[in-house]
Amino acid sequence: MAIYAVVYHYADKPDLIAEHRPAHREYIATLLGDGGLIASGRTEGGSEPSALLLFEADSVADVEAVLDPDPFWTQGLIDKRDIREWILSSGSLGLDSEH
Repeated sequence: MAIYAVVYHYADKPDLIAEHRPAHREYIATLLGDGGLIASGRTEGGSEPSALLLFEADSVADVEAVLDPDPFWTQGLIDKRDIREWILSSGSLGLDSEH
C-alpha cells in the first residue's frame, strides 16, 4: 500500500461548514484504521481554509471512494480535493508496514 496526502480546500461558506462540521468529523473518525486514514487536521497560515489528511491505500481511486461520502464533499463545502501519493523519505509515521 502507498501513502496518499489529501488536501481539502474549503468553500467560502463558513456558516454551512459550521453546520455540517459535526457530521464531517464523525464521518472522518470512522475512517481511522480500517478506512485507511492515518491522520487528519486543519492547516493554518495559507491563503484559504484547508485541511490535510493522510491515507494508506492502494490507489487514488480508493481514497476518492472513501472520501466521496464525506458530508463536506456531498454538501459542496470542498472546492477542491487534491490527492497525491506521498513518498516518505525520512522519519516514520509509526505504521507497521514498510513506510
